[in-house]
Amino acid sequence: QELGELNTGAVVRVANCSIDAPYTYEQVVERARALEWGENAPNGVFFRRPVYTSQEFQDSFDIQIAGYYLSFTEMVEKRIALGPNPGGRLPISCGAPFVVRTFNVQPGAGGWDQTAMTTSFCSLNEGSALISAYSRIMQVAGNYASAGDDTLVQMNIPSLGGPMNPAWDFVISEVGSSVEGLTERLDMRRNGFRAELGNNSESSFTCGRRSMWATTRIHQANN
Repeated sequence: QELGELNTGAVVRVANCSIDAPYTYEQVVERARALEWGENAPNGVFFRRPVYTSQEFQDSFDIQIAGYYLSFTEMVEKRIALGPNPGGRLPISCGAPFVVRTFNVQPGAGGWDQTAMTTSFCSLNEGSALISAYSRIMQVAGNYASAGDDTLVQMNIPSLGGPMNPAWDFVISEVGSSVEGLTERLDMRRNGFRAELGNNSESSFTCGRRSMWATTRIHQANN
């Protein structure tokens, strides 16, 4: 069920956090962007603010923070070098972090500072493998791209920490090149576009309802 033969994927450390009173999301973003990101920082840092997510999440947290690394070794070495409380310079309180491997299934248009994204939890059908799910996601995403869509589509596989024995196997992320780009993708289906039709593969998984997030680029390494 490994996807290593396709690409190595990024290692992404994720933490759900609450913003300390009386600070606002905008103030936390401003402070985070003003930090001196040194050599031990993640290669990319993104803040995700819930828009349409579960009530359970919004009752407990205000933002989700994703830090991108090239490998597990890089992540651990940089985290150790930063010390026990690298986020202490921001007015936030975070829960236990977890790590996923993120595979870019369909490249999207970059260059944005703020945009919108959706996530959906997916479960493999009995007897199916992650590689077949990857192939299916790639075919469907490719059909959207052929119709003019430029959304980044990712497959996220749990790797370290997080809920034990979850009722799902992976998460699909769809990151718009802009807010309008993502909502137009959603409207494509509302208006009758069916990207899954005409493919030779049958779906090997089922997904739950999407959640929507506003995502902000906080830091991006130059390399």
